[in-house]
Amino acid sequence: MKNIFLQLVFWFGLFFMMVGVGEVIKAEDNKTIEWDARGWPMILDEDKWRTQLIFDTVQACYQGTIRWIVMSNPTLLGQIPNPIAQRQMMEHCFCVMDKIRKENKVKDYKKEVLDPEWGGNLFMLKAMECVREYKTLPSFFTSIIEPDNKTKKDNNIIIKEPKDSPEESPDQKQEESEGSPQTIFQG
Repeated sequence: MKNIFLQLVFWFGLFFMMVGVGEVIKAEDNKTIEWDARGWPMILDEDKWRTQLIFDTVQACYQGTIRWIVMSNPTLLGQIPNPIAQRQMMEHCFCVMDKIRKENKVKDYKKEVLDPEWGGNLFMLKAMECVREYKTLPSFFTSIIEPDNKTKKDNNIIIKEPKDSPEESPDQKQEESEGSPQTIFQG
């Protein structure tokens, strides 16, 4: 009895698999499915932010954030961030990602992000905005230095004008500097 039951299950299973496979083959239309370079089906439209692009952008931000933190706090070099710090950095990078997605079209971003100067300036500008506006990275930065009124923005590059006072002439500065030592840091 047990063998008959197993044979029936086997034959019915085989029958339903054949019927099911036949339907799947008939339903699949290779002309409507587009495949990307990796051989994965492209589900989203071309003008949408794909998961891989979001991951790459967040990962680039994360690596840049680590460098930024280490530059600001050199004593942290070589230390692995604790889970709370890792979470803060990830939240910060999602803030940066959201700001980038809001202001850039996918095609333009893909073309421009390969330029290290453009990408670096964009990421740094958005990172500073996130820290200033949303207080991201509270374990690392309590405040961001705000640029003064004489700061100008030129293509997302921050350029500071010199703070020369109009009363002083270059001759006066040279006379004053002649009396002071040539090196400031002496070891």
